[in-house]
Amino acid sequence: MRKELYVFTLIFLQFVFSCSSDNNNNEIIDIQVTKPRTDIPDIMFERALIELKFDDVEDGSVLTKSIENVKDLVIENKDISSLSGIADFTALEGLWAKENMLTTLNISENTNLKFVYANDNNLTRLNVSDLSNLEKINMENNGLTQLDISGNPALQQLSLANNSLQAIDISNISSLIQLNTFSIENNPLDCIKVNSTQIASIPAQWTKDETDVYALECN
Repeated sequence: MRKELYVFTLIFLQFVFSCSSDNNNNEIIDIQVTKPRTDIPDIMFERALIELKFDDVEDGSVLTKSIENVKDLVIENKDISSLSGIADFTALEGLWAKENMLTTLNISENTNLKFVYANDNNLTRLNVSDLSNLEKINMENNGLTQLDISGNPALQQLSLANNSLQAIDISNISSLIQLNTFSIENNPLDCIKVNSTQIASIPAQWTKDETDVYALECN
């Protein structure tokens, strides 16, 4: 009787541990790790990322890990209307997005950005706030009505020809060596606000309409 009870007990314990093991295995199998993704609502933007091998499926998003270390992004002439999602390109230093269909562009969260070329779009708004490393901006042939560059002291190039700017203030840029290229022709303004160092020696590379003037104060 004891032997039979002993055998029964062993069989029962094996059954219990077997069930417990199966349950644990099932729990491990059922666990799914969700990797962070970045929404890319513009299908043409996502297709451009797929071409660049940063994405693989058109599903309105991209793995954040695939883009967070990208330093240069060249997406020219791709019929892109929105760059929503660009903020997650946290290491981005250079953006080439000319000849698209952009109307607004906010790159204020891309704090490592040095170069942005978005000429020949339909831009009416551009946000480059507090980008202290930004060196070159080319926004020619757009529809910008205003632009605040007070947070971009390191600018070397500022190309804004053929826009709708009614005012521009470049007085925050203290060194003539820094802003060595500046173009503002074909905008509906007549005064360009500069600082005392700039007005004393305007570089030859600066271009404007003949009727425009450089001044310490603009009305």
